[in-house]
Amino acid sequence: MEIEGAIITDLQEALKEDRKCLTQHSSFPDKEEIFRLSQESFAHTVQVCSDYREVSRILLSPNSDINLLTRIKRTTYSEFMHRGKLLFYFNSQHPSTNVQPSPIPVDYLFEIYTGTLTNIIVHWVRSDNRISTSALREIMGYAQTHSPVELIYLTNFDEQADPNQPSHHFNS
Repeated sequence: MEIEGAIITDLQEALKEDRKCLTQHSSFPDKEEIFRLSQESFAHTVQVCSDYREVSRILLSPNSDINLLTRIKRTTYSEFMHRGKLLFYFNSQHPSTNVQPSPIPVDYLFEIYTGTLTNIIVHWVRSDNRISTSALREIMGYAQTHSPVELIYLTNFDEQADPNQPSHHFNS
């Protein structure tokens, strides 16, 4: 519990620190700017995950208690509420918004967004595939700015040496 508490505290501080860069851009950035910001807006967060990687592998293993994962998801969900106000205009009635409101309830939308990013980090922690923290942030940037279908179209499956080992190589 003490180690889990330290992980969550450090994660919260890293997320808060990373959020600062989001206040230094035009309000409601477009998709390309959100992707570009992902390198900076996840730098401290990914570093904390890297610092705790070995212990987290044990705490987040399939046979472990889900308490840590639940706490991480709660933390990222809370962070999304802070970042969402900086990145997205939540009201579809805004004059610059010419899109139809999503048919997805807000709580499901948050789960999709934060769950995806959390799952990427958990997969990285659990994985023996030692991609760099920079590559991890790039993957997180793609996940934020592309739908799963778009990501499938961008992936060159022919480059995969082992179909069970994901790669971070995309066709642009």
